[in-house]
Amino acid sequence: MSEQTGTNILPGTEIAGYRIERELGRGSMAVVYRAVQLNLQRPVALKVLSAELASNHEFVGRFFNEARAAAALSHANIIQAYDAGQTDGGIYYFAMEYVEGETVQDRIRRDGAIPVRTALRMAEDIADALNYGWQRQRLTHGDIKPENVMVNTEGETKLADFGLAKVAEHDFTGSDVMLTPLYASPEAIRGQLGKGDCRGDIYSFGASLYHMLVGHPPFPGQDTETVLERHLNEQPAPLDGLVADLPHGVSAFVAGLLEKDAAKRPQDWSEVLTRIRDLGHGKATPVRKLRMGAAGA
Repeated sequence: MSEQTGTNILPGTEIAGYRIERELGRGSMAVVYRAVQLNLQRPVALKVLSAELASNHEFVGRFFNEARAAAALSHANIIQAYDAGQTDGGIYYFAMEYVEGETVQDRIRRDGAIPVRTALRMAEDIADALNYGWQRQRLTHGDIKPENVMVNTEGETKLADFGLAKVAEHDFTGSDVMLTPLYASPEAIRGQLGKGDCRGDIYSFGASLYHMLVGHPPFPGQDTETVLERHLNEQPAPLDGLVADLPHGVSAFVAGLLEKDAAKRPQDWSEVLTRIRDLGHGKATPVRKLRMGAAGA
């Protein structure tokens, strides 16, 4: 295989000191491989930008922005960045912590809705990571969704995919037009998301938590325009009518995260984290039956 294609890389191929073992997954922007960092003999997840996008300066910028944003943060619930660069053959790569586990999206597809206490524990982990990023670097993630949350075989939750993230001194200056309709905030849909405003992320976090608790997003659908219109104009069905044995306060908490008006939501991650902890969710159900995987492509 020609190195310049950057896709379908065969096991045993070496790229910038990393030996490819197998493909883990692929998305619209990149392919992720399990690889070994040869000088340290440790497993990594190696993300390789697709050949079709390697000549697009905005996507290359977005790709390296993800590495810079992750590298600016060090937290147990954030997938750690190790290295990023470009080979002489034109392959753009990003090496990161390898997580043996699965995405929350994969788990929901297999098992359906996540038990309430486990979902709240996962949500607390992610809110803690985002609060850390907000307090330390004024981080806004830009694409919070179940596909970008991983759970390892020990049940630890990890936040991935910082391609749209904004971090102080590491802002990406591209158009930032990408969003995931099922979890997009009204202000993001309208193109009115303010710089340095984490409340759009808080809405996406609420839509993701709703999906975890119910088994589907607040506004499911295949037609993008219809889904976006529903985010703008409809109220989601209350959780207390959909989830059995829901602890007191959870339905109101998630509804608050999904307020159309950003001023009515929690105003920062510290407030979100305090509210989750105040729910008194106790000990979570262990996460089981995990498959091997890595950060999303």
